[in-house]
Order: sequence, then structure tokens, then C-alpha cells
Amino acid sequence: MSSAQEALPTSPYFTLECLADGVYAAIIAPGMGAWGNAGILNLGDATLVFDTFLTPGAARDLRRVAEQVTGQPVRYVVNSHYHMDHIHGNQVFENAVILATERTRELLADRGAELIAQVKAHPEYPDSFDELIQQAPDEARRRDLVDTQREYRALNDDRGELTLRLPDITFEQSLTLHGSQRTAQLLCYGGGHTPSDAFLYLPAERIAFLGDLVSVQTHPSFYGDADAWMGILDRLAQLDIQRLVPGHGAVGTSADIRAVRQYIADLAALTAADTAGAIGIPAAYADWAAPTTFDDNIGYFRQRQQVQQVQQETVNQPS
Repeated sequence: MSSAQEALPTSPYFTLECLADGVYAAIIAPGMGAWGNAGILNLGDATLVFDTFLTPGAARDLRRVAEQVTGQPVRYVVNSHYHMDHIHGNQVFENAVILATERTRELLADRGAELIAQVKAHPEYPDSFDELIQQAPDEARRRDLVDTQREYRALNDDRGELTLRLPDITFEQSLTLHGSQRTAQLLCYGGGHTPSDAFLYLPAERIAFLGDLVSVQTHPSFYGDADAWMGILDRLAQLDIQRLVPGHGAVGTSADIRAVRQYIADLAALTAADTAGAIGIPAAYADWAAPTTFDDNIGYFRQRQQVQQVQQETVNQPS
């Protein structure tokens, strides 16, 4: 570790990594209540935070560190998408302007309050993982389930202060922030991981904060459209990205964009070849984190195939 890295503020929720002068990745510590990675950007005359973690407690530490390394309050917050591990810390940034796509705001407004109500109404939910942990078929899945349970317990601990903070300003495809030190581009190529996925691109630094469009050495999860996701990844691969901050996993490179695209293509091919049998994790992904997500992903692709089959049969019916 360099002396510059050693001098950075520390947190029990994440490790701060300096990617360029004034550009930081907050890579989560598993099971502590952050869950999804975040970013900190010094625009020169303003500080921006990209995604806000799972819990208000983790978000408070993110705000503390952001203000410490930039020397100024957080003025902007970006929500990459609507999932709770990227937005529940919004409320901590009460004086900041929150930016997101219009569709992400709609999804938060439609589902966010209901999800918070469920968290508050079911404090026993983390205990439901006990049996799953005992029945885990291997150590990797057991560790994954333990970490997930710990995330939900951290969320449960903060449930009393959870409130929904919606984005203040929305955009559709792009929004450019011109700071005195650098320019940052907020971009959205549509929906892939979810119905709407935004990312932050720094063309001069060749750095991108990609949210859950890319996970590094981690099984991604599917809540959107796999075909559209591959198209988004193709467009991302055309950008000049040297380093990227994923929603989950370590800081990566453009090679990780291609790896996620290959993962999606491989799972589509596996489920097309085997429509009902058990499918094990392919060797190429055997060491990836979040292995319990793989089985859910197989289910997603099989359901997708069934829908496509019904649609094709409907088209082929004689008129």
C-alpha cells in the first residue's frame, strides 16, 4: 500500500481508494451495512457522491469521509438505480441535490416507501437466513449467505430512522456537470440490470462509476432485460475507460465489462441447452463472489425462455 493510500480516512463500512486526484472509490466491507460500492468526486468547486449505501449509518460515514478528503460539503448525490443498497443513505445528504434518471425516480416513488415499510414491519426477517445458512451446499455459499444476513441485520438496526428521500433533479440520457477542476458526465443507455441504469463517466481521467451494470468477479443479478444489458455493455466497451468502479467487487478495468457480457451470454446459452436440469457454476465463474445469486440467475433465464417461447407460439398461430 502506498503512503498516499495509507493516509486516506478509514471506515468500518468501506475501504477508500484514490483513483486520481480528487477521485475516490468506496469499496464496501462485506456484511457491515454498505453492501453496494460508492464513489466520491471533487469537482473543484463542489463535491459529488455516487450512490449512498444500504444504511443511514454507512452513509453518514461516507459523508464524513467525502467532506474530509475534499474539504467541502457534498453538493451533489447520484443514484445509479433504485435498489436499496444504492439509495437508502440519501436521507443523510439533506443539503445535497440528488440526481437520477426520471425512470429511477418513478421506481423509487412507486416502490421505495413500501420497501421501507416492509423493513420496519418485519424485524425478524434476517433470522430467516439461519436455515439457509445451515443447508448451504458449500462453504462459499455459506459465507455469501452469512454476509447477506449481516447486511439485513445492519439495515434492521437502522430501520427506525429510515425515510425515503427522492431525487430532486432527473434526466433522461445525459447530464454534464462542469466543475472548476473537472467535468463529469452522467449517462444512461437505458435499462439492463434494472429498467434504468445511470453511470458516471470522467472522460479526462478515463474513469467510470458503473453501478450494477458491471460487477467485478461477482455474480450480477437480473431485474431488467438481459438482451438490453448486453447492448449497454457493448456501448460501454466503446468508451475510453481505463479504470472502473463496479456496484459490487473490486475496482476493475474495461476487461470486466467484457467479462460481464460474456457471463450473460454464457448463462443464456446454458439454459437454452438445458431447460430443466440442475446447472452448476461454470469453471470460469467458480471463484466469483455472491455464488448464491447464480441459481437465481438460472431461474431468470429459464423464465425468460418460457416467455419468449409463448410469444413465438403466439406469433406462429394461424390467423
